[in-house]
Amino acid sequence: EIHERLVGSEMCIRDRMKIMSEIIREKIADGVYFNFIPDNRFKTIRITASLFLPITKETASANALAASLITRSCKAYPDFTSLAKKLDELYGAALYSTVRKLGEIQELRFTVSGIDDKYALDSVKISKELTELLCSALFEPNIQENAFLGSEFAGERRQLIEELDSEFNEKRLYAVKRCTEIMCENEPFSVNRTGTKESLMDTTSEQAYKAWTNAIESAKIELYMLGNTEPQNALNAFKQVFEGKNRSIGLSTTLVTKADEVKRVTERQEVTQSKLVMGFRTPYAEPYTDVAVVKLMCAVLGGTPSSKLFMNVREKMSLCYYCAARYNPNKGIIIIDSGVENANIEKTETAILEQLKSMQAGDITDEEIDAAKLALKNAYITSLDSLASIENFYLSQTFNRETLTPEESAEKIMAVTKEQIIEAAKAVSLDTIYVLTSNEQ
Repeated sequence: EIHERLVGSEMCIRDRMKIMSEIIREKIADGVYFNFIPDNRFKTIRITASLFLPITKETASANALAASLITRSCKAYPDFTSLAKKLDELYGAALYSTVRKLGEIQELRFTVSGIDDKYALDSVKISKELTELLCSALFEPNIQENAFLGSEFAGERRQLIEELDSEFNEKRLYAVKRCTEIMCENEPFSVNRTGTKESLMDTTSEQAYKAWTNAIESAKIELYMLGNTEPQNALNAFKQVFEGKNRSIGLSTTLVTKADEVKRVTERQEVTQSKLVMGFRTPYAEPYTDVAVVKLMCAVLGGTPSSKLFMNVREKMSLCYYCAARYNPNKGIIIIDSGVENANIEKTETAILEQLKSMQAGDITDEEIDAAKLALKNAYITSLDSLASIENFYLSQTFNRETLTPEESAEKIMAVTKEQIIEAAKAVSLDTIYVLTSNEQ
């Protein structure tokens, strides 16, 4: 049955890839690239500018605040109402920003989306209008005396602080975040994508604008356009604002291949369910090595409902409410987190390590491997289901040695052998054990 599903998923991904041509890439200036991905399945287009900067404690919050303010207003549309009216005139277009972390690199992503040109009345070039609006937001922000407007700045800062508060209240997310901070304490990877609550409060509107001018002048920039449209209008608009503005900035992520010692930290809060999070190091990370083997190894260990952690630690042993493993291909670390009763914390820790040891000893069935391959292959298939997920798929490979299509990524996974999985498991070393538990002793 698993084999039939694998064959079926292979046919499905090939059918979808026939619809979408390979990515078309053009260099506009040093450090600035325009990427076009044609896809005739959608009636909308999506245009994105992603700025990549080193993430540091000193700049993370200022960059995040600037990114939020850039899509709130601009010189041409100096308040949220006038900008919203313009977007409505463009058939309900959308303009927004997101802040992400790619390894030890902070990504400031600005996206505008709307209907395809062919569906607009009176032959209006929506793609040109959307691109010009995005460029206006990026290069002509709404400022006063070298600072963002105070009222807008206060609102966006409050919203980012509320997001951090919500992460603290979501204990599973909080525990994973704390384990990562402890594990990578002296590395830029420990910095949160928007910084800390304290750094947000300390950042001024002048500092946020200064951070933005630095970002737009020095960041590596990837421009993306997706949809069934002609890219020339967007390309010409981007060339006008970016051509000749060369930039050079060092961007990389440190790879720690092995843990020297195991760090143990226990924190107590008012929680009803304890959280056990374990951080592991591997010598596999992009762009240093190929990561397909580790992706599959992690899926076999704890990435699917048929994985060892789920089937054994959760189902057979009934030691936890959930138990999952996640691999970060940019940093080369694996995080295993579980929700447990206080009495089962040590038992769960032992059981998780036993499952890893069994893989290192070669205790892996063909059924487990096939099920994990199917799960990863399906993930690549679903990455083709929307323009946003297609964009995410390619942007996540910005700093990889090579850019692969979903089909090529699936083929790499399918080519991994059992022996390679065992070798990858042997290279995993435990770095940090973090426990979040209740105040009751």
